[in-house]
Amino acid sequence: MPRELKNAKNEEDNSDVSPNVLRVVLSFRRWGWTAFWAQVVLCVVSSVVLLQLFLFPRGGTSAVPTGIDSNPASLPGLSFAWVGVAVLGASIFWNFRYTQMAKKLRSPDRPTKSQTIFQIKIGLIINLIGMFVTLLGAFAIIGALTLRSGQGQTVIVGGGGINPLIQPLDFQVIQASFNIIFAHFVGLVSSLWLLNRATDKPNRE
Repeated sequence: MPRELKNAKNEEDNSDVSPNVLRVVLSFRRWGWTAFWAQVVLCVVSSVVLLQLFLFPRGGTSAVPTGIDSNPASLPGLSFAWVGVAVLGASIFWNFRYTQMAKKLRSPDRPTKSQTIFQIKIGLIINLIGMFVTLLGAFAIIGALTLRSGQGQTVIVGGGGINPLIQPLDFQVIQASFNIIFAHFVGLVSSLWLLNRATDKPNRE
């Protein structure tokens, strides 16, 4: 009997939810989780690449008078990449918030349309800031690598060995930066789709 009463109560709570609201709920749940997991994977992969620059430093300062450090950890723009990761963390939290909003929209005290749109706009702003900051970092990193390529192919490191100015890890740094940008792009597309759903004119049935 208690279980039957509980099911009846759930049906009563959702009885006043229109089909249009249910479509918005489904979109929030589906796109929220999709963007959440996509950004989590890309954030973890990018963070691992950026962390290994400091945990396992490679390269060294050139012994020739070029004034260029061949260590990937010294690339300008890495600070912007880390800021992009931090903003990506905020975006991951906001996509999780979308999934929680899907539950609130089914409740009797659901947020209003203007409140829902406001939450989506915050998500858009987060991802736009993240994309912009990470793009600045990517441009700085690519510019530094372009400058290295114009200084010659190798440099002499402290132990007398030969070390290339551009190393494979440098390209991993670029890949990590674009992974962060793509993660913010996924969040941006998700928020735009939800904004379209939330502002869509209701169907009259």
